[in-house]
Amino acid sequence: MKKITIKELVAFRRKSDRNRKNFAFKLRNREEKRIDENDLKNEGGGDYWITSTSCIYNVFKYESDELYDSKIEELRSRFENVDNRRTQSMYLRNIEILTSFKDFDFEDSKPSCDLKYQKVPKSFKILTVDNFPLFVNPSLLFSFERNGKNLIGAIWLIPQLSGFTKPELGMFCEILHKFLIKNYGDTYQISEDYCIAIDTYNAQKVSFTELLNGDFPFLIDNTLDEIKKI
Repeated sequence: MKKITIKELVAFRRKSDRNRKNFAFKLRNREEKRIDENDLKNEGGGDYWITSTSCIYNVFKYESDELYDSKIEELRSRFENVDNRRTQSMYLRNIEILTSFKDFDFEDSKPSCDLKYQKVPKSFKILTVDNFPLFVNPSLLFSFERNGKNLIGAIWLIPQLSGFTKPELGMFCEILHKFLIKNYGDTYQISEDYCIAIDTYNAQKVSFTELLNGDFPFLIDNTLDEIKKI
């Protein structure tokens, strides 16, 4: 079975009951995903959202808000030097994201101590849940010490046109926590506060602690169960 992205699970949940059956069949049986313009926008893949996502990544990692302004100016310059409408739209949307993120407070999204950033091995990015190969792609993975304990946390920056609802964003956070437990649970204590999914389009976030507190539902297992049975 080809890997399934969490965005595809979100897309499944958004469909009407009538359309879910065909979509579930395609997820279970497809051989190769077709790529079109909407895939590039929604998956953020190629280049569509890369300028805003990479800038947000660097602001978080290097704690430098000044990076927003320099990247916005760079994108404005690029915008003025192209005539292609789709390319212009891409630059404008990335500028809008970075402008909105200037008010985003990262202080409560990372511990106030030294962080050791780690690279995620490619082999870790496919997480099998209920026989479904789910693609998990954290943007930042970091370990830290607190009260004599070694903890690990992760941030997942997720770009998509129009973004997500917070319950949908919680699905990314839920699978991110499963990812941390499977791959790092034997070595680290998983930080529930710093297991965070961020919707870059709407500049909003959900932490695993919020799921535990009942602020948003756990949806992954029920969604996979429905895809399997439908």
